[in-house]
Amino acid sequence: MKILVVDDHAAFRRSLSEFLRSRAGIEVVGEAANGKEAVEQTARLHPDLVLMDVSMPTMSGYDATRIIKEQHPETRVIILSSHSGEVYRSAALESHADGYIEKHTMKSDLTHLLEESGFGSSNVRMAI
Repeated sequence: MKILVVDDHAAFRRSLSEFLRSRAGIEVVGEAANGKEAVEQTARLHPDLVLMDVSMPTMSGYDATRIIKEQHPETRVIILSSHSGEVYRSAALESHADGYIEKHTMKSDLTHLLEESGFGSSNVRMAI
């Protein structure tokens, strides 16, 4: 499974990328620091899954997700956020994200997601 990691905090991106690389069958194909870079890198790298932060400069994760899903509907996008609550999950749904994971439960939720997917891009899903 090819994954693009998107977050404006470099230390978080590195940490998440290291965690993902430690899992068999995962290839982190790139990292982006904002939504605009995420859209550009998705077009160039063709990841199976984009892990997208919500709050970023230049373009929000929700806006970037909407564009990615319009241009690359086969690419799965999971929103990562430090925010909890129905308003954030609803915004993820409206942006056509394939899932929403809160950062404070990310390690267990992401592990569960990857295990359930069998690393096949067409099977990646997470309830919003």
